Amino acid sequence: MKPLLGSMTRRERRFAVAGVIITLTLLLPLVAAAEPGLIPGSGPTPGTASATEQPADVERGDSCHDTLPADTPSYVVCRWLNPPQDAAAAAQFWLAEDGANLERAQPLPPEFIRCNQKSDLAKTGTCKGGETLCQQQPTGWYRCTDQVTRKVTYEGYVNGAWVVRSTPPSTAPSPTAPSPTATSTAATPSTAPPRSPAQTIDATAVLPAPASLATSSAPASTPAGTEPSTTGQNEPPPDGNPATAAPTLTSTTAPPDTPTAEPPPTATPSSSKPAPAQDSTAAQAIAAAAASRLRLRIWVESDLADDYLAGDRPYTTALQDLVAAAQQPGVTGVKFADNLGYTGFTTAADVTRFLTRAGQDLRAALPGKHLAIGVVVPELGCGAAKTCIRAMRAKAPLATKEHITRYLTLRAVDRVEISTGLFGRTYAQYQVPDAKTGKPTAITPALAARAQWMSVRALEWDTLAQVRGREYGLAHAGGTSPWDNKQATAQIDARIGTALALGVPTITLWGHKAVDGTQTYRLLDAGLAPNALWTTLTSQRLRGRLAVIVDPASTERSITADLTELAKAVSEVFILL
Repeated sequence: MKPLLGSMTRRERRFAVAGVIITLTLLLPLVAAAEPGLIPGSGPTPGTASATEQPADVERGDSCHDTLPADTPSYVVCRWLNPPQDAAAAAQFWLAEDGANLERAQPLPPEFIRCNQKSDLAKTGTCKGGETLCQQQPTGWYRCTDQVTRKVTYEGYVNGAWVVRSTPPSTAPSPTAPSPTATSTAATPSTAPPRSPAQTIDATAVLPAPASLATSSAPASTPAGTEPSTTGQNEPPPDGNPATAAPTLTSTTAPPDTPTAEPPPTATPSSSKPAPAQDSTAAQAIAAAAASRLRLRIWVESDLADDYLAGDRPYTTALQDLVAAAQQPGVTGVKFADNLGYTGFTTAADVTRFLTRAGQDLRAALPGKHLAIGVVVPELGCGAAKTCIRAMRAKAPLATKEHITRYLTLRAVDRVEISTGLFGRTYAQYQVPDAKTGKPTAITPALAARAQWMSVRALEWDTLAQVRGREYGLAHAGGTSPWDNKQATAQIDARIGTALALGVPTITLWGHKAVDGTQTYRLLDAGLAPNALWTTLTSQRLRGRLAVIVDPASTERSITADLTELAKAVSEVFILL
């Protein structure tokens, strides 16, 4: 590179740099327009429902400083240094005054020529006033010779100021960049190359406010996420629609945390779970999922925590059933705990002992199989709302981010699925400042998801286990989804798009005919009828990023028919035992 640059004239170097900058200025916006987001075809449209709920757009330069708690490490950067919309301004800065700012920028080459009169190149393209040749010395200073008068000076930066000396210095100059207010001790405008510090752009002043922080709410017909009644009874939905009421939760299925549900405050016995040895339904589901034409990765799932708390005998029985299912051909791994620490346990030490024992038992019985757990960390969705954080820590004292970090540090599992799409009613009671106006705005589902996944990145859990998401906010109660295409797209953007944009590799969807008491939750409509949500998911080529939870005891038509339809949108399945 040095020989190439050295062989070029000063004017040629300027034209080359200008060409690169102009090319980047034209191409970056085109690239951004060609690939607007991580969900093809689902970009937000002004005036539609998706404009109020959209994923964090790194190409737009979204900032996240207003959604992260105060204890987030300072090295977490969540906006582009120079997003595409600022590329034109950056190019204009470097090209101004015939590239004067390029000439002033650090670092200097080992040898350079400058015009004795700054305006020469800008007006005529030649140095009519003569040239000065500067060559870098071993000390770091430049020996500059005026080619007209043959006067020799020694020049370099000292504490940010360009210094000109008439005698050779004995020490190297300061390597610091020039200061805007620094003055030269001996330089004159005609001899010292005028340098300016590197351009600093205040992104908060030029970047658009993230749409997820806009002061608005989800569509009126869109369930916003609620929390369970502490009495175990159904809680009325925020819109008063009985069809979206929160369910009474049991452990016969995965916790039905939908747009209107949250993890249960109390755990129920798991004796109602069918054991594979007694019921071949799970075995049939695993065999059906293993069909090569479906191209599905298979996990088996059972929550051993309840059985562990019930005693050694129930735990041993449940463990044997889980091992037997996982030993079937095609099974990738087992998920043996869900929302760990949220209920049931009384101390963090109890959680640690369970996790250690279960992990050791499963690794011994299933060598080579992947192990996973699920966690829910309510405080992560609060962002910077301190009152919300305190309330969520009180709600789940054993599922705080500090405790989850300790659990993962045990290295008992290979994968952790972090639940999201929960606690909508609670989050909506708290506010964070709007990124653009600074006015308080309620925490929306998109903002909660965004805050959660940015916090997970800051916590570095991905260095302890493979981090995945488990979304409970897309299932609907009843036989028919209430969402139209715009609302479904908005929810996918907010819940799935946000997580994928922030680096979550895969998202597991809950709610394929998940029965709880008298209520049934679905992703498709009854009888596997497609709806706006499912049509959008299958059309957006996200199959490799999505998984789904299936209870083989609760199907729409048959386990084979259900898996065939689900495989159109997902590449991984968790089969409940």
